[in-house]
Amino acid sequence: MPCRTLRKPAQPSAERQAVAECALELRRIGDKADFRQRILNLITKLFCPKT
Repeated sequence: MPCRTLRKPAQPSAERQAVAECALELRRIGDKADFRQRILNLITKLFCPKT
């Protein structure tokens, strides 16, 4: 039987919930970092225009 894929065992609900919370927290951290970078880019464009 070539090309047969193996199924992953189902995660317990507590582990699944922990993974979801971790992913949500990482997303929030990434959003904050992206926002800060956008603000810094805006400030740089305003105060250091390239002529």
